[in-house]
Amino acid sequence: MRTLSRQAAHRRLRAGAACVLFAAMLSATFGLATLSPAAEPAVDQPARLKLLEMPDGLLEQIKSQYNDISIHKKRDEVTMSFQVKGWHYTESRTNLRDPAELPLMYSRAMTASLLYPAELNSVLMIGLGGGSISTYFAHFLPDTRIDAVDIDPVVIDLAKRYFGIRETGKVRYIAAEGREFIKSTKEQYDLVLLDAYDGGNVPSQLMTMEFYELVKSRLAPGGAVAANLHDGTRQFANSLVTMEKVFGRIELYPSGRGETIVVGSNGTMPDAAALQQRAEELQAKAQFKYSPVFLLAQKKAKPSAVKGEVITDAQAPKTGE
Repeated sequence: MRTLSRQAAHRRLRAGAACVLFAAMLSATFGLATLSPAAEPAVDQPARLKLLEMPDGLLEQIKSQYNDISIHKKRDEVTMSFQVKGWHYTESRTNLRDPAELPLMYSRAMTASLLYPAELNSVLMIGLGGGSISTYFAHFLPDTRIDAVDIDPVVIDLAKRYFGIRETGKVRYIAAEGREFIKSTKEQYDLVLLDAYDGGNVPSQLMTMEFYELVKSRLAPGGAVAANLHDGTRQFANSLVTMEKVFGRIELYPSGRGETIVVGSNGTMPDAAALQQRAEELQAKAQFKYSPVFLLAQKKAKPSAVKGEVITDAQAPKTGE
């Protein structure tokens, strides 16, 4: 085991104190929200300060191997969007002043998934965007390990440069195809969030029965999964039926803006009383900006009238259908 010399330890302590002091100065001067000094911040505050000083408008547009990506700034917010066949799809939006802000309604609804795992020691996210959800989780759950996976390394780079996300001892950003990562990893996770889009659609390999079975196999005992689905598409009913077949009972959290977060579990789904108790305890402990008690009130059961077909690898629609 490598140890620090006394001089090196003192230098590290001084550096840590300086970082805390600088973060406090930024907060006081520019209104930037900061973490507790005990937490290692998952945001680069100096980088966000520089971004706040930049003029509004298009900051960068770049075509990667996978996406046509635009980064825009408007006042305190930065937005990442993908262009597909002339359509612009908002993938992520971040408030540079406040890592606890989730400007997009679906991302707020997605945090309701925190109520379902028996433990909250580890989270896997498939799909990164600008990293607003991973930053939110790291802000309020500093002891939770977070792995965020995105197929596009350019997205990860842009999120670091324009959204101020940073890796810590608890937070990793990994460039990999989501299904291949889940297939190859030996890790088990308490919560898996599925938020990968190639514009307006979930990639076909991430919406089949076989994929959901693979996800389920990587859940820790009592673990849960939450998928962000567009509820206005013709595949929505099929996706619900497919998730229900793999996970049994599912519960829905509509954003009210065209998306629904669908939650499943690899065990017995907590009942209403258990969810209410978890919501109250989590809020009392973490003091989330978006209270899980409020989010729980938005929960819906799967409509009994929904008719759909199970999606398999052999039957998965091509991207864009």
